[in-house]
Amino acid sequence: MFGNPNEVRKAEQELDNLRMKESGHLSLYISDFRSLMSRIGDWAETPYIHVYRRGLASRPLDQLVSSLGNFDTLQELMDITLELDARDH
Repeated sequence: MFGNPNEVRKAEQELDNLRMKESGHLSLYISDFRSLMSRIGDWAETPYIHVYRRGLASRPLDQLVSSLGNFDTLQELMDITLELDARDH
């Protein structure tokens, strides 16, 4: 862990509470997500993937589930959701 432990805990809590607004933009959610990730730093990738999916609004989450997109990393998951979102607009 790096930085102030209290700041890291605060960022973890903010990330845990981060949710994409139903009418929000996916790119803004990803930007906020990445910003909080940079403040936390030392999590393994799997928890980040779980928290990212949990925070998605219903539309991109439904698109992701129905697409059966394969991903092994958080970056791949973000890329897939952005691609699906672009198709929808």
